[in-house]
Amino acid sequence: MEPAVSDVQPRPANANSEASGNGASDDLFRNAPIPILVEDWSGIQQRLSSLKKAGVVDLDGYFEENPGLIDELRDLHGFVDANDATLALFDAASKEVFFAHARKLLPADRFSNSQVLRAMFDGLASCQGERTLTSLAGRKVPIVWRCALPDDAERYGRLHFYAFDVTEHKENTRRLEALRAEMAHTARVSMAGQLVASITHEIGQPLAAIRTGIDAAIRWLSRSQPNVDEALATLLNATRWADDTSEICRRLRSFLGGAPIEAQSLDCDEVVDSVLTLVSSEANANNILLHKNVERGATAFADRIHVQQILTNLVINSIHAILAANGDEAGSVEIRAMAFSMTHTVFEVVDSGGGIKAANPDDVCQPFLSTKREGMGLGLALCKSIVESHGGKIWVASTGATGTSISFTLLRSDHSAANTDRIRYSNPA
Repeated sequence: MEPAVSDVQPRPANANSEASGNGASDDLFRNAPIPILVEDWSGIQQRLSSLKKAGVVDLDGYFEENPGLIDELRDLHGFVDANDATLALFDAASKEVFFAHARKLLPADRFSNSQVLRAMFDGLASCQGERTLTSLAGRKVPIVWRCALPDDAERYGRLHFYAFDVTEHKENTRRLEALRAEMAHTARVSMAGQLVASITHEIGQPLAAIRTGIDAAIRWLSRSQPNVDEALATLLNATRWADDTSEICRRLRSFLGGAPIEAQSLDCDEVVDSVLTLVSSEANANNILLHKNVERGATAFADRIHVQQILTNLVINSIHAILAANGDEAGSVEIRAMAFSMTHTVFEVVDSGGGIKAANPDDVCQPFLSTKREGMGLGLALCKSIVESHGGKIWVASTGATGTSISFTLLRSDHSAANTDRIRYSNPA
């Protein structure tokens, strides 16, 4: 199937063909389901042996220096026999038709032919290659061919080349590559969607607070006796929330890109106060009381904006849980912070809602798993990623008909962060 001299007139099968053997052997060869082409490479083997004896070591280099050797080897090759599967592969009606068109059907292929020549020259036990042929009907037939090389030089007169039609395999490979490309595209779109959804989720609350602040400032200024001081204070708060929104976007981009955490020593009391200010308008609008319970002197070593994001997410989730369970009835959310161990501080958000309706409450931190009908399932997943990137853990401490408590830990100080690779030290803002 892989003659080195396929562009010379083939030798017709005759008394040297497989037909000269016994009938059973001939039938096995003739009816074999795999295309088998028997070729005579004895003259080529002798020529290659003479080159080795003459001191040739680099066959490829020798071919480059002696391009006429290829034509010489072609003249030493001949076809012996072909089975029915080979004829079918090339759409040949008979062996005579096949051999008459062998020059067209098996054109010389320097790369593929060299697989046989090099294996013979190096004394290998077998060789194989791949090429695409054209049948008499014009079909393109990609094949993989293989041949066992004998130890006895005399047996090179009947080398058996086995061909495997890999058309279906090639088509499946192309379909698989197309599917992989489509999956990669879908993954990129999905990732972009996740990023957009995450950013939208995180900046929704500060944007709402900004709008509330601006509306309040307008009311202060629209009075018959404008209260400029109150309006100015409200606008200053809105400005700070706008800065926080920009910072959230920047930190999210850095976090998703694997940038180190910009950690600093935080006063837990101050961080909790900033969160309560941020969510107070929504809590007040829904008749929900906010409480703070922070241990005196409690500190954390973390990124301030990230901690604010986590607590804001948890409090907003608690507010929604209370509304879903209690409707217009009053509810409460408490934020706690205290020492958890010698190295960590624990934050807790406790609400009076109806609990988490999930088989495994800790699963709510998995991406795109939400207990809310219209939830995207990104808030708690992002909280989990941020907490773990700070060297902490987050878990559902308790849940039930009377409410839920979610806790997370953060390092207490920069000394505790010595072994946390992703945390980068920075001066307090």
